[in-house]
Amino acid sequence: MNDDKRYVEKQVYRVVINAPIETVWSELVNTSSPRPFFWNARWDTRGGLAKGARYRMASNDDKVVAVIGDIIEMDPPNKMVTSFQLTSLPDPASTVTYLLKEVEGGTEFSLVTEHILAGSKSEKSMAAGAKFIVENFKAYVETGKVTFGARMMNALYALMTPMTPKALRAENWPLD
Repeated sequence: MNDDKRYVEKQVYRVVINAPIETVWSELVNTSSPRPFFWNARWDTRGGLAKGARYRMASNDDKVVAVIGDIIEMDPPNKMVTSFQLTSLPDPASTVTYLLKEVEGGTEFSLVTEHILAGSKSEKSMAAGAKFIVENFKAYVETGKVTFGARMMNALYALMTPMTPKALRAENWPLD
């Protein structure tokens, strides 16, 4: 725990991706197609990913929204900081930072989570989610596809879309 016992200690998930920093950044901030490392969700914004922009992570058919937030900081191709709130849980927004740094062998990609309520459902969900994202982002950038397990999970989610709780419907999470 950190000094404020209400929050989980900052978590850093890090991997080296065998690709130039520009390629890694471009894949991270791509708003035109589903991101298989984000469970086939896509960044949905008005006017693109820029500081101060509201975003949501929406299904490709725009029917389901899993995450909402704001872009707090944008420093291409090195850093993007967002607020991050899971729409399926009543917990307050946390902070997610994506850091890219050129290193020998490619680009170091770090996903940092902060300000997550200790003991909340978001704590467990975000820890598992961050590991999934880092592992599958690396695989996707390097090979053009996510891991087999992620492909199976994404296929299962697609099959279950009709059973998605009404609370996650896009009309409940407008961008404005």
